Amino acid sequence: MSTENTDTAPGGIVYPVDELLPAAWRPLAEAGPVRTFNPGLLRDGTGWLFAYRVVATDGQRRIGICRLDTSFRVVRDSQVPLSDCLVVDGTTPREAYPEVARSWFADPRLYRFGQRLFIYWNTGWHEPRNHQFLQELDPHSLLPMGPARELVLNGFVRQKLEKNWTLFGRDCAQVFAVYSITPHRVLATSLETEGDIVFEDVAVTPLLLGDYPPCHGGLRGGAPPQWTGRDYLSFCHSVHHGASGYRYAAAAYRFSATAPFAPTHRPRTTLLLHNPFGGQRDHPALNPAVGEVVYPCGAARDGDRWLVSHGINDEHCAISFIDDARIEATLVEVTRGE
Repeated sequence: MSTENTDTAPGGIVYPVDELLPAAWRPLAEAGPVRTFNPGLLRDGTGWLFAYRVVATDGQRRIGICRLDTSFRVVRDSQVPLSDCLVVDGTTPREAYPEVARSWFADPRLYRFGQRLFIYWNTGWHEPRNHQFLQELDPHSLLPMGPARELVLNGFVRQKLEKNWTLFGRDCAQVFAVYSITPHRVLATSLETEGDIVFEDVAVTPLLLGDYPPCHGGLRGGAPPQWTGRDYLSFCHSVHHGASGYRYAAAAYRFSATAPFAPTHRPRTTLLLHNPFGGQRDHPALNPAVGEVVYPCGAARDGDRWLVSHGINDEHCAISFIDDARIEATLVEVTRGE
């Protein structure tokens, strides 16, 4: 019996491109199609912060950020051309960053540790390796505070391509990151330093996917894990074969709130998110090898439901509204020995 999810997708919102473009970037739309996708989401008082990728015909990868009101509508004139303001230092003692690290901004995630606001991004896929940066933001102007800081590892060799670390924790004293899900490897660091943010290996727990639909590379990171009051719920993704190319699908899992942060529930099937387009695109694919894409980058609890912000087909920004029953129906408890 197939474990692919055949349920109906939940409701949600898809954002028109013109609502997300900062004034400084609106001329980009006159030169050709503009895509906005893979948004991060974070509660901000009674409203929300929304950060997203912007790709225009000039090929540059940008990040914009704006505010949403209580009804998830874009607050007028709140859009900020964030990547225009980011400073990636190319003269660190360790190495000089390549030009791509200072001009390619992808897949923003938003975090708050204590009262401090941060955004994270990666520099795409390039040789000899890519980079990941964390930037503190002014919570009022949404502009950078100081230079961007690279996330680096200490104690073991990192992968050549890093895109999906997900940070979690509830204060600044110790910040954790899920480095990989299969196996479940957790890192830790402190933000009370300067320069590169150095992570140490904390714990690794094997995680078998059982009858989860076969995928390439196991489960991969997505939205920052969310504290539920008893554990962490994480919305991630996996990559499968599809009729028109690789298919990116969302999934969820739970893990313990205390070391070694072992997974307690794994996905038995994919998690459907709002996608009124299926695999159809308005413009040629940015990556011809990829078909349908649903890519979660943000999550938050909102009353009796979960919000998941995600990209659709590398073209659209969306938010899905999901109740607990729909999520729990995709999960199975991790038994002893798994």
